[in-house]
Amino acid sequence: MKEIEIVQAKLKHKVEDFIVEEIGDKWDAKISKEFKQPEIIINKNEPKDFLWCEMEKRDIDHFTAIKEVAQKLGKRRGEIGYAGTKDKRAITSQRISIFQPDIEKIKLFNHPNIILKNFKWNKRKIKMGYLEANHFKIILRDIDKKDAIKISNKIRKKDWFPNYFGPQRFGINGNNIKIGNLILKRKFKEAIKEISDDNLRQKEIFQYYLSRNPNSFVEVIKKADRKTMLMYIHSVQSKIFNKILEQALEEGLNFTKQGQTSCLLMGYKSRFFNGRLGEIEQQVLASHNLNLEDFDIKEIPYLRIKGSFRKAITEIKDLEAEIEDDEEFEGSKKIKLEFTLPSGVYATTFLENFFTFN
Repeated sequence: MKEIEIVQAKLKHKVEDFIVEEIGDKWDAKISKEFKQPEIIINKNEPKDFLWCEMEKRDIDHFTAIKEVAQKLGKRRGEIGYAGTKDKRAITSQRISIFQPDIEKIKLFNHPNIILKNFKWNKRKIKMGYLEANHFKIILRDIDKKDAIKISNKIRKKDWFPNYFGPQRFGINGNNIKIGNLILKRKFKEAIKEISDDNLRQKEIFQYYLSRNPNSFVEVIKKADRKTMLMYIHSVQSKIFNKILEQALEEGLNFTKQGQTSCLLMGYKSRFFNGRLGEIEQQVLASHNLNLEDFDIKEIPYLRIKGSFRKAITEIKDLEAEIEDDEEFEGSKKIKLEFTLPSGVYATTFLENFFTFN
């Protein structure tokens, strides 16, 4: 695959430089022209268990926003449903559901960083998986004029990009991968030491259990936070996936044709693809000194990974790119991008194909 030259840019210099509008089944959560709480109008004649609305937020973490909404409405956080999480330093709009709401409390809702609007009753809770796509409006700043022209032309020609996992999954200096490999190779003592050096909270938990049972390394990991432990295994899966996809694209394998659109996320039940892709999968797995059986961690059942598939490429829709003078950085250009990505795909995963952020 021909390497694309990467250019420097500033991302999220201003909150309004990063806008996310959620797209679901029969809904399109648009950003308001003005960030101001509108009059709240709710049809009282057709109440159901769940009240759906759009939550628009500005420069606030997703989970903090859900917590704030729940507190102000006298609800538990679990009674607020949503289809996907959204960026903090951004303006975002998404659908949420409120279980058996107190209408009077909703009418009094006011928050400097959150707007609730467009209310409608529904029989069901909004859950993860209801989201179909996200529409992004992004401004990249402080770009050299020649770079802006060159990279914009390349972006406009794109209708797909490699569906790599982002670097945040691998931890600082790839430490998540190192720990994941130790666990997969049943080197539990060494894994506990690496995790302890990396995570103070887990270190305290490990020390407590090891003080009672000094050599019970398997039992100690069983007591650890499951999401954290799974993250280490998933980081290894993700690194292998990235390497397989990178090699396959370099060799010109076509992932746009029907029947061959995915790569493996390795697990003990995985079956290699036929042909050259299967050969690459086996070579990459061996280069990590792993085999499929390593993912069958019978000693710690919750870490047994069966394996699955992931789309090799992501389709980009509604792509537009414009170059303008950058009012924030004299003598520089800004690139205004609009595009739609399927749910679960980060905008930065696309942008990192063209930009490095300073």
